[in-house]
Amino acid sequence: MNIAVVGAGLAGLAVALGCEQAGHDVTLYEATSDIGGRMKTVSCNNHLLDAGFHVLHTAYPTVQRWIDIDELQSKPMDNCTVTIHPSTGRRRLLGDALRSPRYLLPTLKSVGIRDGLRFFKWRMATSSNDLERAMDTPSPTIVQGLNNRRFRPTTKRVLEPLFTGITLDPSLSERFAFADFTWGAMSHGAMVVPKHGIQAVPKQLFNRLATTTTVLNTAVEEVTATSVRIGEEHHAHDRVVLAVPQHIAAKLLPKTVDGHAPVERLTSTVVFAASRPPFKRARLLLNEEWGTEGHRVLHVHVPTNLHPHPDGLHWIAATLVGEAALQPDEKDVLRELRSWFGPEVDAWGHVNTITVRHALPHIDPNHHARMLPELDVEGILVVGDHRTHPSVQGALASAERALNALNIPLPRRP
Repeated sequence: MNIAVVGAGLAGLAVALGCEQAGHDVTLYEATSDIGGRMKTVSCNNHLLDAGFHVLHTAYPTVQRWIDIDELQSKPMDNCTVTIHPSTGRRRLLGDALRSPRYLLPTLKSVGIRDGLRFFKWRMATSSNDLERAMDTPSPTIVQGLNNRRFRPTTKRVLEPLFTGITLDPSLSERFAFADFTWGAMSHGAMVVPKHGIQAVPKQLFNRLATTTTVLNTAVEEVTATSVRIGEEHHAHDRVVLAVPQHIAAKLLPKTVDGHAPVERLTSTVVFAASRPPFKRARLLLNEEWGTEGHRVLHVHVPTNLHPHPDGLHWIAATLVGEAALQPDEKDVLRELRSWFGPEVDAWGHVNTITVRHALPHIDPNHHARMLPELDVEGILVVGDHRTHPSVQGALASAERALNALNIPLPRRP
């Protein structure tokens, strides 16, 4: 068959690779100048910087099937999260005591014995064999689910910004089943960061392509079951696979949203350079006061704690989401971080600000299944994490479903 794949993000690349290795002729159309979609890494001052905070979960079954993690030269994040209450300077540590017993006492000190037992119960309810199991049944929203688990308000001040960062949804209207899924992934695998940035993941799939024709800087303006239109030109194909972000799919194929208007989720990363890091471990520092007056920074991490800068600099990356992520002022961010780290921030220099629009899809909270039921929409196979859930697992799982529909076996990983 002659197959068109529209979109060179992770899902589109996986579909293209599977089709190519099954002997089909593939044309991969991409509107931008590079592959990878939202898994993007940029070069800044002789070092690589991810567009947004990204980690790769080794527990994802699809990652294990598609990605050679060793080839990525990844390093793991620490098995804990640290929070800060900027107004008082208080910090708390919450760690996975089953994997790192040294974090047991600090975690109990942070949340108390009762919430510690609630964490343990939640941890034991996850399944390493089926991370997505919770999505098979109806669930409340994340904010409702946290209330149902009866965590204390002080503990929710940790969990709410944590899941806001994961979903990029300040309202926490995503399904609690997705929180169960991510909790399981964090419990049963490592969160790793590739040496050459998160874009190394889709590039690994792209580099395995041999015969696929890749057409960059080419926006597809219309799709049918057997053609794509670029400008005034129609290109005929036997099958068309639409692998574009949710908002683009909604324009090209309105039936993909089925009356559920997508809500834009956006994030900005404001990066500073320093001669020494404000903390030395590969951890996320969450803001317990996020969302209150004057507290717009959701979390901070230091990417150079994992992969050092060749010039010995240290990069501090502050993440903002929602309305706060629209045109953030680095001076305002720096002033806010002064309450976190003290006067040392006055010597930090601004490196870059990266804003990502439509950074994650918005899944209808009334949807209760691993995937949206429709794969074939008007004869077009629609893939991407907006058809499943907002994760690498979701993107690759949607690609696998399309390959299965085409009777194409999954390609073997080298």
